[in-house]
Amino acid sequence: MPKIVDKAKMRNDILDAAMCAFAEKGYHATSVSDVAVAAGLAKGTLYIYFDSKEAMTTAIVDRHFATLEDQIACGVTCSTLDAFLEDLHRTMDIPAEQASFHRVFFEVFGPSFASEAFTAHVARFFEGLGAHYAKQIAHLQELGEIAGHYHAASIGRMLASMMDGAVLHRGLFDISQRRHRRMIQETLAMLRAGLRSSPNRA
Repeated sequence: MPKIVDKAKMRNDILDAAMCAFAEKGYHATSVSDVAVAAGLAKGTLYIYFDSKEAMTTAIVDRHFATLEDQIACGVTCSTLDAFLEDLHRTMDIPAEQASFHRVFFEVFGPSFASEAFTAHVARFFEGLGAHYAKQIAHLQELGEIAGHYHAASIGRMLASMMDGAVLHRGLFDISQRRHRRMIQETLAMLRAGLRSSPNRA
């Protein structure tokens, strides 16, 4: 009886092996054969799942951002500005192990940003994140929590950029958790003061 292969698990195992190989040898120095060895597979078997190293790279990025998108999508629509800012705080306050991933991410995939296709993959995530925040802001404007004269789409995209910058700085520049949290708290306090629909609101 032929062995039943869990294709989704196999793909994930290959991507995990590829990430380890890229981190160990460097992206450009790693061959498809190296990934196959790391995954414990014959090269031909690996090609059944990915036809090139670039395809594996794109899949790793897609998997990473899909996980983040799932986390964001699980959030509820906020009914107060404070709740929205707390949600932003949770998103930016990443643990040390997640911060370390971003250093590896740029060491491994930094050169891939020269590819328009790769950059477009990453850009789509942040466009989606910006749209998500814009929807939240527009909802809060309808509730009178945020001043109506602000352009929700512009602020939403800027918040996505701010979140990206905060997370990257935490991982790339070894910013301590204490300092990182203080930076987040001070920035969100500034946003709270600026976005309130009325300066008299506490």
